[in-house]
Amino acid sequence: MADLLNTLKPILAQYGLENSLNAVPLGHGNINDTYRIERSSGPHYVLQRLNTLVFRDHAAVAHNHHLVARHLQSRHYPLLIPEYLRTSDGADYALNHLGQHWRLMAFLPQTAEVERAQNPAQARQAAQAVGTFLACLADLDAQQVRDVLPGFHDSASRFEQFKKVVEENPVNRLKEVAAEVDYLMQEAEIFALIQNLGLPLRVVHNDPKIGNVLFDEKGEKALALIDWDTIQAGHIPGDFGDLVRTMTPTFSEDHHDIAAVKVDRALFQAAAEGFVAPLHGVIEPLEIENLFNGARWIVLEQMLRFLGDYLAGDTYYKIRYPEHNLLRARNQLALYRSLRENEVALNAIIQDMLG
Repeated sequence: MADLLNTLKPILAQYGLENSLNAVPLGHGNINDTYRIERSSGPHYVLQRLNTLVFRDHAAVAHNHHLVARHLQSRHYPLLIPEYLRTSDGADYALNHLGQHWRLMAFLPQTAEVERAQNPAQARQAAQAVGTFLACLADLDAQQVRDVLPGFHDSASRFEQFKKVVEENPVNRLKEVAAEVDYLMQEAEIFALIQNLGLPLRVVHNDPKIGNVLFDEKGEKALALIDWDTIQAGHIPGDFGDLVRTMTPTFSEDHHDIAAVKVDRALFQAAAEGFVAPLHGVIEPLEIENLFNGARWIVLEQMLRFLGDYLAGDTYYKIRYPEHNLLRARNQLALYRSLRENEVALNAIIQDMLG
């Protein structure tokens, strides 16, 4: 870790933290690199390298962070706000000799991440944190946030790109995933359905997975919704879909026993109830009616993204072994099939909330 700290010292110096004691890798993000910076006295910090190959407009990311933080503060938002700090020169990012963008935030003490919901109470807490976040942003004009990832949830466009990768088969992997590709092609009508609904455009998180909810150390109370890089205009059913994708399966997206991956009805009900409760008076009937479709949408889109990246040669997501993206894709496929098999019961849970 000493070598890592020495590498990071020129960046830390720009924040006046060159005398930090240690740097420890933090979290399991697929895009950015994150470290806890430990000090002998005073608060610890989180230092993160923004992946500018993904987030090309770093100024837009910073703009959205500051805009949303100010708005939440004005709405007496009850959760902790992960506001990034400025350098000694007042910049949003520190640059190193490679031109990489690094930002700093205070480490939130006595908090913990969870990989998946362990029980309905935990799922309800996490989903309520997301619903509260969206409710407090309901009166923020979506035109004020900038698109940091243009077309992020434009699934119709992603599907066209996927078909192109399938056609080109650049690293000759198509044969082994022919069944998965065929199934995705059959189910892709959900993308057009969502696109044609006319859902309200809102300021949303766009990546409210359970790993982005910080709990207390006992894992009982949700304290913060973090990782705001993906905030931009979008749709509430999309955010619901992402929390279903990560909060309600029996196992995480990296689980090797694909046959064991299913949606847990008790977790689903808890997540749905927790999500909708703070949104009463904000969420419209059209949005509630399509929350289940939002789950189908996002789970299938994530399968498409993992499978497309595997077919393209693993150019986007971090992988730990050659078949990592393939495992993730098959995992999401299993979850999607489980959603479809339980569609009547799960949709009934949501429709009951309309009354």
